[in-house]
Amino acid sequence: MALTVVSLFSGCGGLDWGFLCKDTHLVYACDNDPAAIKCFNHNFNHKATLRSVQEPEFLEDLYKIGMADIVLGGFPCQGFSKSGPKKKDDPRNHLYASMVEAVRILQPKVFVAENVDGMAQNYEGQYVTKIIGDFSRLGYEVEPRILNAADFGVPQYRRRIIFIGIHKKLNSQNFSWPIPTHESQSRNGEFKSKMIHNGQPTLFNQISRYPPRSPVTIKESIGDIQEISGSIPDHQFITPTKEQKIIIERIGVGQKLCNVRFASTSVYTWQIPEVFGAVTKREIFLLEIIGKNRRKKKYGNIPNGNPLSIETVNELSGEDFQQQELKNLENKGYLKEKDGKYDLKGAMFCSGLFKRPEWNKPSPTVITVFHSPRYFIHPIKPRPFTIREVARLQSFPDNFQFLSAGIDKQDAYRLIGNAVPPLLAKHIAESVLTFLKKEYSHETSERQSEPQRNVQRV
Repeated sequence: MALTVVSLFSGCGGLDWGFLCKDTHLVYACDNDPAAIKCFNHNFNHKATLRSVQEPEFLEDLYKIGMADIVLGGFPCQGFSKSGPKKKDDPRNHLYASMVEAVRILQPKVFVAENVDGMAQNYEGQYVTKIIGDFSRLGYEVEPRILNAADFGVPQYRRRIIFIGIHKKLNSQNFSWPIPTHESQSRNGEFKSKMIHNGQPTLFNQISRYPPRSPVTIKESIGDIQEISGSIPDHQFITPTKEQKIIIERIGVGQKLCNVRFASTSVYTWQIPEVFGAVTKREIFLLEIIGKNRRKKKYGNIPNGNPLSIETVNELSGEDFQQQELKNLENKGYLKEKDGKYDLKGAMFCSGLFKRPEWNKPSPTVITVFHSPRYFIHPIKPRPFTIREVARLQSFPDNFQFLSAGIDKQDAYRLIGNAVPPLLAKHIAESVLTFLKKEYSHETSERQSEPQRNVQRV
């Protein structure tokens, strides 16, 4: 008998794709996004329901289902995401409470929840602790781990926190987390702290030795579809603006548009005067003096950089810049003034824009705005990534289609960026299903070994 699966916050179905096999049967899926429902229903036999988990009808749906073996949910994460504003009181942070209610009603053997890894870092991990506590009170052993999709053959660096909850009537000690199949590298800016769970630092998926397999690269994933072809489903992109095309041409492989990181990986706005405005050699020198020194602690403790006074600029440069020269650069849009001091106006995009990833490495984390070259561009072509290329970077198979579902290009990019990579989901599913098969075999053998009772007819 197939294990029954209920999917909440289904999106276009990345997590569901990994769990659907001959041993499972999807009995319910829902999302409040019409585009997600169109895409899901186009690619799966089971039809998802357009439903907000905050509607009264959602609870009615659950009571009709009655029970399920597995509950899945990648609840919204905008309040924790590194790519957006972090808001502790963002109402979307509490949508997981609907999943708690679903688990309470359905009493699954196992539940799987997914979110961004920033949840474990932001607000000192308070939400992780709360989520563990809420599900524990329902009778579940809960353990979170941070998994990197690149460790499981996905051609993308994507760290996500996965919660596995196992009902206490089962032996959770028999569950094994998926073992990485590839070896990825930690990247700059990724936090290293570990949470303690049951006395052990188990937040990161730790094994003693990685297998000797390199991560899958962008080239390996999309190198065969460099040219745009109508014969490849969803191999389309949103045409960049004239200004964006000029910028794209100036960004080399492994580079990005970034004024505040002085390295070979940075291209500065003043190097593209056709878009950002002409500057003289003297003005460029002034901008570089500010850019190279704004992050030094001796000039302040603002994390992303400090405005510098004209006196400091002159001291550093050995020149005699006049106030009007800084004002001119402010009027051109290159500097901003704060309390009589000056900083680079583009300093807010310190991590860079128009990033051109390296061809022979995994992709950066696929986000919902991959349609815009302002964020990411193809490693070796003068254009953004296509929908199909982004889908492959997320490990969606080519027969999983988006535009033919009746959604627009921007929605397609957004749904792909929000999805759990199907290949990562498949590895998680294999661990869950292997565990449940063991438990089922154990229960069956126990029943068969019980002595048969003699029953007298009355």
